[in-house]
Amino acid sequence: MDRDPGDQRRAALRASDADRERFVEALGRHHADGRLTTEELAERTERAYAARTLGDLDALATDLPAPPTSAPHRPASPPGQPVPPPLPPRLRPAGPRRAAAKANLLRSIMWYTLLSAFLVVIWAISGSDVFWPIWPILGFMLLLGWQAISLWYWPGRFDDDQPRRDP
Repeated sequence: MDRDPGDQRRAALRASDADRERFVEALGRHHADGRLTTEELAERTERAYAARTLGDLDALATDLPAPPTSAPHRPASPPGQPVPPPLPPRLRPAGPRRAAAKANLLRSIMWYTLLSAFLVVIWAISGSDVFWPIWPILGFMLLLGWQAISLWYWPGRFDDDQPRRDP
């Protein structure tokens, strides 16, 4: 019986480095599942890196089942074991609200630095004996410190899982 023309066209397409890497990762999963021995894995990996077309890669996997199309394999917890709690807020990846708060802090630090430099230049030009820019610089430094502390030590305030509390 003739093969589907679409499959023949796909088999003739040149394989990219990314295609080869994905294929080798799939071979590693098959090895971890016990379908391939270490020797078979080494041989097929070598042949996969030497493959020129997608058909060459497909020929290396004819005796293996198709990889699942769902999310990456995660080992399930044994029955009766509690599900581990979610990560604490400090260890979670930054969500949109937390990322926006960090961006605001960096923007504030930039403006603080520019304003402080501007005040020092004005003081230097004025020729005053008293270093008066210290007071606004310290005031802004306190505000920046409070902003940084609230970002890193009270992360629940910027937690994307919690509803937003408006004051």
